[in-house]
Amino acid sequence: MNNHSESASATTRVKTTRRCWRHTDTPKSWWPWGLVPVLGLGLLFLFGALFIAPRIEAEVRDKVSERLDDSGLIATGVISDGQGVTIEATASVEEELYVEALAKSTQCDTWAGRLTCPTTISVRRNDPEAAPAVLNRRPHQFTVERADNAVTLTGEVPNLEERDRILGRAGQHFDVVTDALSVTNESAGTYYGHAADQALAVVSHLTSGKASWSGEALAVDGVANAAAVADAREQFGAIGSESLQGEFNVRSLFDRQQCNADFAVILTDASIRFQTGSAAIDAGNDELLARLAKLAGSCPGSLTVEGHTDSQGDAEMNKALSLARAAAVRDALAALGIEADRVTAMGFGESRPIADNTTSAGRATNRRIAITIDGQN
Repeated sequence: MNNHSESASATTRVKTTRRCWRHTDTPKSWWPWGLVPVLGLGLLFLFGALFIAPRIEAEVRDKVSERLDDSGLIATGVISDGQGVTIEATASVEEELYVEALAKSTQCDTWAGRLTCPTTISVRRNDPEAAPAVLNRRPHQFTVERADNAVTLTGEVPNLEERDRILGRAGQHFDVVTDALSVTNESAGTYYGHAADQALAVVSHLTSGKASWSGEALAVDGVANAAAVADAREQFGAIGSESLQGEFNVRSLFDRQQCNADFAVILTDASIRFQTGSAAIDAGNDELLARLAKLAGSCPGSLTVEGHTDSQGDAEMNKALSLARAAAVRDALAALGIEADRVTAMGFGESRPIADNTTSAGRATNRRIAITIDGQN
């Protein structure tokens, strides 16, 4: 009995249970909200690539092509990649510089106004096939002269094809074109065609005047409305380097009030002097007459030259003398380039004094020439 108890006590077992906790992090799914920024950027890029970029490329290409066409330079192809432009042109080495310069100055309409649009310019020159040697090669002179909306073309032109081309371009600018060109059948040099086109473009901004190509440089002389002077200068500069630019003398047209005020100032500061009792203009008046002629050339309309005398002597003789002196000034202005049919001479004798004829100083003031303009063509 005791042996059994001892055996049972020896075989008693204890059962122990162990519990373990394991912590794991399960990432939350980012789909699909994490894709929203990426998709937004993708859509924005796709919109720009499909709609905005092609429009910008087309505008840059069209503007560059238009500017080259207006200048008379021939481009066989204009390719745009964004705002970069590649131009294929059949041109000489010198003309290639003009192509590049004109393309670089092209402007486009943007939200910030008119800005230069090409960022890079590359010119690929296609060398024309070698032409047979020309026996006679010399500079040709060419002049475009405008009066109202009619022009006269004078000088030399190398061939019939170039004459027809120039006449066609002149017809785009002016209502009446008079052809007085002489065909030489000789080479006129590299710049002739471009110079002729720029001469026409400059004169199209003048109210009167001319542009002349000497064979080496372009010179301009004339008058234009104040707002058009800058356009004329821009076309003049498009001829190219300074070595091709002669004198640019384009004067702004003033209105009637300004012209009359300027004539009064000039003739108040200095008087045209005549020989005593004569209509002969004294020597030494050349500078004053030149100033008057320059101002008259800048004033549109008809001019009246008035002659006045003091009260000494016979009234009828004074009137005749005042008219003769006014006519002498009119003729002097005509000799300096003012159209004679623009100027009327009138003599008022002693009938319109502006000072006291009882003093020597007053009589000197009354002996005068006055110039006015009526502002009508």
